[in-house]
Amino acid sequence: MRIGKDSIFKIEIRAILEGLNLAWTFDFRQLELECDNTLVVKTILAGGAGTSMLSELRLISQLFCRN
Repeated sequence: MRIGKDSIFKIEIRAILEGLNLAWTFDFRQLELECDNTLVVKTILAGGAGTSMLSELRLISQLFCRN
């Protein structure tokens, strides 16, 4: 499914990234993230986010590695 120019996958990735950035800004270091898109979850958890062509996925990977 496409909304405008972006796919649902990209929109969900962008929403996750924005949420993680907000949490980091407000000093939350432990979060529970829910996502019903299996492809998004598998991509993030399998470690493919760090080498992805999508900059948003690479940024999510970097946020996970922060202290």
